[in-house]
Amino acid sequence: MADPRPQRFRLWPWRQQPSVISTRTTPPAVQEVTEKLTELVHFERGVGALYYYLPDESLTAIAQDLCHSRQAAHILEGGVDRDIRAQMAALKTWTAVSAIWHSAVWQPDEILATFGFRLIEALRAETELWRVVVDPRAQFFGLAVSADDTQRYWLVLVIGQKGQEMGDSSTTSAR
Repeated sequence: MADPRPQRFRLWPWRQQPSVISTRTTPPAVQEVTEKLTELVHFERGVGALYYYLPDESLTAIAQDLCHSRQAAHILEGGVDRDIRAQMAALKTWTAVSAIWHSAVWQPDEILATFGFRLIEALRAETELWRVVVDPRAQFFGLAVSADDTQRYWLVLVIGQKGQEMGDSSTTSAR
């Protein structure tokens, strides 16, 4: 004889099964965040200015110093510092050096790419900060990231220009 209960048609049978997707509940290491942000800044810079930055060790050292000082002072608001060259004797060969910083808290179950894009979007939202990122005169960069126990990350991006001014006739416009 036929079963008196009709079988119900299920559109979403996987809803009844436990999810096997593993999400990261611990924040990534500072090195992972640095690599992801370097990749994203290169991408944004390439789209915005049609060429990429070149890494520079002296700018990276400045970025690390600024990052640790921002973290120690617990500065949460993003900002920009223009013409650091005037403040540091070691940068006399540079034409211009600017730094931007921002901080954000890692959210539970957030993936690294989402966190990186969230930082980039925060920089885009601040016109003054974003102008530094896509400055057509900038040629070199240094990036530093630090974190604390509350899962807050500080980002400092130092961008510089060496040599002649871009307005000079002997400088080519395409690189």
